[in-house]
Amino acid sequence: MASKKEILQKIRILITQKFNSPEEAFDFFDKNKDGYLTGKELKKLVKNAKVNSLISGLVASKMIEGLDADKNKKFDWAEFKKAVDSLIKEGLKEEKKLS
Repeated sequence: MASKKEILQKIRILITQKFNSPEEAFDFFDKNKDGYLTGKELKKLVKNAKVNSLISGLVASKMIEGLDADKNKKFDWAEFKKAVDSLIKEGLKEEKKLS
């Protein structure tokens, strides 16, 4: 099973390499255009990041549990942006360590 670090790295790579901006990624996965990423929509994001489909639902649930500031069981834009900014910042730290 992939570690938390590996999973987050895959999600960061998906968002930064497949989309021009975090907003574009959010809009792409917000299928019903209600301004939120539900557990189902977040699970699709996780699957697109090439995380094993057997654990993608669990990963999506844990992400919502840990990062859902208003505890409504879905991500709004502000929560998503905060999570993406954190992923990108962590990725930059890792790159500095390697260079």
